[in-house]
Amino acid sequence: MTEAKLLQGKPLALKIQEEIRAEIEGFRKKKLEAPQLTSFQVNENPASRWYVEQQRKLASQLGIGFQEIPAQNTKLPSQLMDQVRRASDSKTHGIFMAQPLPEGFDALPIFRVFNYQKDIEGIHPFNLGLLILRKPRLIPSTALAAYSLIEASGASLRGKRAVIIGQSAVVGRPIQLLLGEKRMTTLVCNTGTSEEVLKEAVLSADVVVACAGKPGLIRGIWIKEGAVVIDVGTTEVKGGLVGDVEFDEAKKRAGFITPVPGGVGPLTVTMLMKNLMAAYKWQKGIA
Repeated sequence: MTEAKLLQGKPLALKIQEEIRAEIEGFRKKKLEAPQLTSFQVNENPASRWYVEQQRKLASQLGIGFQEIPAQNTKLPSQLMDQVRRASDSKTHGIFMAQPLPEGFDALPIFRVFNYQKDIEGIHPFNLGLLILRKPRLIPSTALAAYSLIEASGASLRGKRAVIIGQSAVVGRPIQLLLGEKRMTTLVCNTGTSEEVLKEAVLSADVVVACAGKPGLIRGIWIKEGAVVIDVGTTEVKGGLVGDVEFDEAKKRAGFITPVPGGVGPLTVTMLMKNLMAAYKWQKGIA
């Protein structure tokens, strides 16, 4: 039995980064300013701290301007909304908000304050609405990373079945819409899905996208022979990161599978920068 081919995020990320550098060089030659990113970290979450630092590092490598609005400057929801309004009216081209927000912060009113053309996470109701209306401009970056890895597998998608385990507004639901555009038949499972139904859905799926954040939720023996398996889940267990799929068993059956870590994760920050470029061009009327 042949083991699954690994879908690594880094090679695709490096390819997209080269495309971004070329675009920025093109802007420079046209005497246009470099894209600018503003990131907010309101929580004290170590994972958010790591993600913002990865943005800072990649922005520097790509020639993108970067500024951070740290947590100590936004202790109250009203302060955060004022900061977001200022960023939306400033010369920055992209705004990122680390999540989850602290207790007492209602996310939706804050997201609605965003200038939707600067919403590089694709979480503004306007951008999510465009996705539903099949006119996407800025797609949630984690969903876009997962979808891009599915495409990178080269697997035939039209007429096939996909199951998405997890229905968040920024991962599961956008992936369902994107795969639907490929004319796949999709099923979304959630915390109310019984193990029996989940098992049956996975067994018949040509594409499995696990984004529930529950280690080992998807048994490896459930995976259909030759399936594309995208594991978005990352949970720290005993000092290491594990996904939602039982990797060692699943790779014996899948055709393609993402490792955790090393799969979707390395691509997500790059997709954020890809969205920044799309936002920049949208604001400039370039595309």
